[in-house]
Amino acid sequence: MTKFFRSILFAVALWCPFSAWAQSTLRVGITALPPSQFNPYANTGLPYTYVWSAIFDGLTFIDEQGQVQPWLATSWENIDPLTWRFNLRRDVVFSDGTPFNAEAVVVVTELLTGPAAIREIVARMMSFLESARAIDTFTVEIKTKVPTPLLPRFLPQFHMISPTQLKAKGLEGFAKAPVATGPYVVERIEDTKIILRANETSWRKPSIARLEFIANPEASTRKLALISGSMDIALNLGPEETSSLKSEGGREFFWLDSAVYSYQFVGSKDNPFGIAPFKDIRVREALNLAIDRKSIIAALLDGHTVPATQPAPSETYGFNPDLPEIAYDPVRAKRLLAEAGYAEGFSFVMEATVGSSPADAALHQTVAQYLQAVGVKMSVRLISTNQLIRNVVEGGWTGQAFGLFYNHEPTADVLRALDTHSCLWHRSWYCNPATTPMITAAHREFDAGKSLRLRQEIMAAYRNDWAAIFMYQAVRFAGARANVSGLKVVNNFILFDQIRLN
Repeated sequence: MTKFFRSILFAVALWCPFSAWAQSTLRVGITALPPSQFNPYANTGLPYTYVWSAIFDGLTFIDEQGQVQPWLATSWENIDPLTWRFNLRRDVVFSDGTPFNAEAVVVVTELLTGPAAIREIVARMMSFLESARAIDTFTVEIKTKVPTPLLPRFLPQFHMISPTQLKAKGLEGFAKAPVATGPYVVERIEDTKIILRANETSWRKPSIARLEFIANPEASTRKLALISGSMDIALNLGPEETSSLKSEGGREFFWLDSAVYSYQFVGSKDNPFGIAPFKDIRVREALNLAIDRKSIIAALLDGHTVPATQPAPSETYGFNPDLPEIAYDPVRAKRLLAEAGYAEGFSFVMEATVGSSPADAALHQTVAQYLQAVGVKMSVRLISTNQLIRNVVEGGWTGQAFGLFYNHEPTADVLRALDTHSCLWHRSWYCNPATTPMITAAHREFDAGKSLRLRQEIMAAYRNDWAAIFMYQAVRFAGARANVSGLKVVNNFILFDQIRLN
């Protein structure tokens, strides 16, 4: 290379110091784009929270062990049963230059407690919020309507947005061009793609200049895009897609969610457990004993999760470590069925979705085979995810059982799932009146020891009642190209600032 060309290249490098950085784009395949555009309070489920984690930050963060960690709030203290005080980071600005401070927290609190907030999922989940006031620039006081001992666990979803933009545009206008504190800023939206650029002022500044979310509902298509080089990361794959990635030049990632998959019995407050066989606790225990969870996990999920012993996984606050494994014991299962008067077995219909969790189609058929081996015929009726949601909200089940997660996200608290899986739900399918006062007391108990014990007693009550067929902790799979490192997903939050393209 001549001296002339070397001097030209050196001059260009000085003129554009981030030129190499600007060449890098991380392309992430997901199943769908957020229907609410970028209103972070409208959706708390997947795959939308993957998008939120690139743009927004909450006040706290829940780590892999289920512990609450500082995030935009650096520390907090409980002043009285209805009052909390939070100290905020001093080095954070929104991507429009607006400082993040106590006033920003006040503005978001007013938004979520205002009359129009009822349509926002986060506002409904945090309906206990009363108000907030700035003590000084970086100290804010939050009031609740009722004692909320675990308030910090709710605050990862308490996304901070620019008060300047919110006041200028309203939430609907803000959702079209969000301004927040996360590592990326939205540039534009296409039919099946979101294009973002690095937020150079973010306190979580990324190493990759650009980010694209590419929507495709088919897992097999996302895997092919990965292999062809048109995607760098493909989320929401199954083990059938990821198991061969290494031999095809890619990488497999997996992580555990704060959720337990189960088969629920369709009952009601007036008709516990529904059909006659399920009313007998011996039958419910027998169905649990009839299934070899370890073999299912090894065969269908590459051994990447653990069998459930209760409605919650081990890192969830309130998990009861004293509950033993659920044995695979088909002999005892048959004996219990005979004692209950079902030596010849019985039949029931189980409604479930496919495609919403890894290997779920194969799972339903495998469970049906295990139950058939002890004389119980479970017919699988497939329903759409939208129908499942409608049934949960409105009732209308046409089967006698259904597949559903005990989902403890985003708080990683065992009580989170019991908002629906208990008598407290307006369309409850499982209702044990004995647990209702325990749940209410646990929600309001500030003493850490008592709070934990109450939750563990509730988990024991669900296990001892065989409230459902408990299966395993939820596991998620993703694939990536070989040059991707640092992919870490915690509580459905992707730490995009830690991802590298090598």
